[in-house]
Amino acid sequence: MNRVIVSLLVATALVAACGGAVANAPAKPSTPPGPVVKYKSTLPGQTAASQIDLVQSILYFAPGAASTVHKHPTAFLATVMQGQITLKTPTGDKVSSAGEVIQEPLNQPVQAVNMGSVDAMTVVAYPVPHGAKATLPVAGSPAPAIPNKTLYTFTLDSQNLSGGYSVVQQILVFAPGSQTPKHRHGGPGLITVLQGEVTLNLDGIEKTYKVGDSFAETPGQTMQAFNRGTSELVVAGSFLLPDGAQLTTNL
Repeated sequence: MNRVIVSLLVATALVAACGGAVANAPAKPSTPPGPVVKYKSTLPGQTAASQIDLVQSILYFAPGAASTVHKHPTAFLATVMQGQITLKTPTGDKVSSAGEVIQEPLNQPVQAVNMGSVDAMTVVAYPVPHGAKATLPVAGSPAPAIPNKTLYTFTLDSQNLSGGYSVVQQILVFAPGSQTPKHRHGGPGLITVLQGEVTLNLDGIEKTYKVGDSFAETPGQTMQAFNRGTSELVVAGSFLLPDGAQLTTNL
């Protein structure tokens, strides 16, 4: 056998024995990064006795802005996304900062105020009996000098839940090029785009949602979300998760 060929065969065998790769071997494709969970909040211990409407609202408070004095007849989950909110209650003020949950007593007059010097935003999820009101203004209370604003609100109505459940809230951040795996959710949810654009593949059909758009995700659907833009994507999601169910199952 030609000495050159023998030398090449020996060299290849040595490279393989030492864990080396054969030249020109195809590289394994890299998996795109997934989104980052910036904030996650959970309100457990809820019970569904009838059809439920899930309302998700994004509320904005300029410095000095306040809500009307109001009451909540049912439980809800509110997460501060930026800034700081002071809740005025009959028993005193409670301050919640970014990433924290606003704890409001039920059926008592309260008022949310931004007493800071920077803008504040909250995402609020209200699971209410079908057709019921989530917030009731207190009659005779003075209007705030600087009212807060509801930037976006969306309702997913007539959800058929039975027994115990939790309200789960997430703020997800997608870097450019990132995506979720294909997945399913264990309970119905609402997603609102806060920044950037999301491309959602839902049961094989793709659609793009922009800032202010909301969409529903229901159990049994197969979905995958992509940030195909060049800027950061931020979404807020609220879910009704039956006890014992898993929020997300990757496929």
